[in-house]
Amino acid sequence: MYRIGELAEIKGVSKRTIDYYTQLGLLNPIRTESNYRLYGEENVRILELVDHYKKLNVPLNEMKSVITSNNLNSNDEIDREKVEAHVEQIAGVMQHLQKELKEIKPILDKLNDQQKEVLMNKVSPQSITLAQTLVLLFS
Repeated sequence: MYRIGELAEIKGVSKRTIDYYTQLGLLNPIRTESNYRLYGEENVRILELVDHYKKLNVPLNEMKSVITSNNLNSNDEIDREKVEAHVEQIAGVMQHLQKELKEIKPILDKLNDQQKEVLMNKVSPQSITLAQTLVLLFS
């Protein structure tokens, strides 16, 4: 269990950010008798997920919806509803990425081959493989 300052330091965010995410209901600390907030490992995982979604430019309200609907605090076996929730989550992220790609496509079309090569080198091989896998799964 971590106090707010410890969690902020571990995840490289401010205490104010932790407070904000707590107020939004993304993080659910437990209160001690002294009224200190303690954050468990599930909150660390949630912050990692938030960071991931921020990199994908997913709006905070969508993040909250996905995170709370997936009930990250549960240790139950994965059932059909959870799998469906994850598939819906992935579909939502893919729709968001598709929108982002449509917005950037006119810019990409204007690049020469060397500029395109530089951009492709910034995309990890794992990302390309992941994208291809998702296309196969959903086609």
